[in-house]
Amino acid sequence: MQISVIGGGPIGLIARTALEQEGHEVRQFDPSTEKPKMSLALAESTLALLNRIGVQLDAGEDLTEILVNEHGLPGSMLLRASECGYPRFGRVICSLALEEALTQHTSDRIERLSVSQVRARSAQHNPSIELSSGEMIHPDLVILADGGRSGLTESLGLTAQRRPFDRSAIMGRIQVDTPQAGRAYERFIGTGPLAILPIESSTYGFVWSLDPAYAERLSQMPETLLSALQQAVPAELGGIEFASDPVVIPLVERWVDQPYRPGVVLIGNGAQTIHPVAGQGLNLALRGVNLLVDALRSQDPDEAVKTAFSQWRMNRDATRLASSSLEALFDRELFPRKLLTSLGMAFGDQSLWLKRKIAEAGMGVIS
Repeated sequence: MQISVIGGGPIGLIARTALEQEGHEVRQFDPSTEKPKMSLALAESTLALLNRIGVQLDAGEDLTEILVNEHGLPGSMLLRASECGYPRFGRVICSLALEEALTQHTSDRIERLSVSQVRARSAQHNPSIELSSGEMIHPDLVILADGGRSGLTESLGLTAQRRPFDRSAIMGRIQVDTPQAGRAYERFIGTGPLAILPIESSTYGFVWSLDPAYAERLSQMPETLLSALQQAVPAELGGIEFASDPVVIPLVERWVDQPYRPGVVLIGNGAQTIHPVAGQGLNLALRGVNLLVDALRSQDPDEAVKTAFSQWRMNRDATRLASSSLEALFDRELFPRKLLTSLGMAFGDQSLWLKRKIAEAGMGVIS
């Protein structure tokens, strides 16, 4: 089968590699050479997919513990992979390191061309792609993995739904004095959830959800932001300093109810963008890729897309709900709310069954 992938980020690269392993002929297009630097929490389901397509990761750090707590109150929940019956929950890695591992398979075959237009399949013709070079191609299937930035989604008549959180995220990296190997943190500190992920050695990535005006002020005052982070991060990490320049992004949930047209399917942020604090966006997208690759073994492109989406949609909706609920539940500095959530975490910490279910949801596995 002839397949075109538009977009050369991690999701597009993984989709291409997985499809080529199945014997499909794939052309991939992406005019950009520089990608943003992000911290990615790869779930166990994603690591299994990478292993299946032969991608080995030397960079990053295995995630073996997750400590969830309410800042300033004693209740907490500690998830240990070994306690839940797994060697790890996943692996945290820099997006550029992941792309470097992936491009060992594909870099010399990504065509640095932009796509001017995509047309869906008609009764008479395959879907079509018009390249900036003027070339027209007619593959059996077009996979649009450009993050929704090119305008191609809208040109196909695929309208995204949007739900602003009225929050912004400050994202960046810090160096800590006393790293805790393999331990990530989900901190609820009244201003909004703060996720802290171990990347390697003493380097951690962080995502902090805040009021937009406050986030913008902090981003313009690095010393004040560092001081606020020092108060927010767990004391066991010791002193901190910035390892990269923080960035601020507005938080908006975005999704396309039915992200496909005949012969064309959206994957990744073009199909859905969820709250980043739980780190599930990439993992959710790749679960969809995995289902599509499986369906293409026995079905024509359009039927395979419909089958994969129908299987993936329930997981998408559940992941969206879980991710956005963290923001809704923990963005207020109200003592009764903080007390109840603190007690709830203390109670949950006593239930191995509950901790296993929470861990497995994040890992993308079912026991």
